[in-house]
Amino acid sequence: MDNEILSVDRAKSIGFNFIQSKYYRAKVTIDQARLVTEGEFPVYHLEGSIEIPPRGALSKLLSPAAKYTFKMQVHALEGSILNYELR
Repeated sequence: MDNEILSVDRAKSIGFNFIQSKYYRAKVTIDQARLVTEGEFPVYHLEGSIEIPPRGALSKLLSPAAKYTFKMQVHALEGSILNYELR
């Protein structure tokens, strides 16, 4: 660890890639990124939305994409995901 804080763009990229790996083919939008200090280290709080398309051909015709919001915390020094919540 070199104690250098990640840029906001790098933190967004880490969060985006994490959500994409969990929800294949989802459309992810990160609306907000804030850098805060929690305890001993800085953390990026990311908030955004995710739209997950239906999987099957029939589902695409009958039901719209599922829409959710998410909150995520990214360690600003290590770049690791500390937690995330999907609503």
